[in-house]
Amino acid sequence: MKDVLDNNLQFFLKSLLPERDKLLIEIEKYAQEHHISIVEPEVGQLLNLLVNIVKPKKILEIGTAVGYSTIWMARGIESDARITTIELLPKRFEKALENFKKAAVIDKIQGINGDAKDVVFQLADIYDFIFLDAAKGQYPEFLNLTHRLLKPGGLLVADNVLLNGWVVDLKYPERRKKTMVYRMRNFLEDLKNQDDFVSSIIPLGDGVVLIWKKG
Repeated sequence: MKDVLDNNLQFFLKSLLPERDKLLIEIEKYAQEHHISIVEPEVGQLLNLLVNIVKPKKILEIGTAVGYSTIWMARGIESDARITTIELLPKRFEKALENFKKAAVIDKIQGINGDAKDVVFQLADIYDFIFLDAAKGQYPEFLNLTHRLLKPGGLLVADNVLLNGWVVDLKYPERRKKTMVYRMRNFLEDLKNQDDFVSSIIPLGDGVVLIWKKG
């Protein structure tokens, strides 16, 4: 459970989710046992809903982890849509590919193992939908890097923007997290004054921000 919302509220929200299949539950358990950060199930459901609404043909995901959020999106897109997903760590990347095969969605996905900050410069496609779930202190940089990749009228979704509530009062458990917390706080503050974007923060999971590029 995250420390942003009241635990009773979080349990209630989770109780309202459709029943998840065996694979998703297995991935959740694996991520917990191996201390791998993945989206909360309610955020996965939100991603699935959003891609059903937006109906993107091209999705870019920055931060695959073990493929949990990718599968939620892949199950919501149309048959001719494709997801490009980038993961830095080789072991997590291989596990994600394994999970894509189990979910029977691997044909919809192009996986790239590498540093997203380098990979995005090599991408030539324009995307209708971008999901950002990478290093939290680098969100301002990733927003700038992906600006040219997101089509006008496209949607960017970023997870974990409330950082367990640390961005609210700027308190953090360890000094090494200070830079990350302040960068995220500045990222959220700066969104208010972005001429190219309209944004809204949803207090779901660990905080999700929706950023629509004007077109």
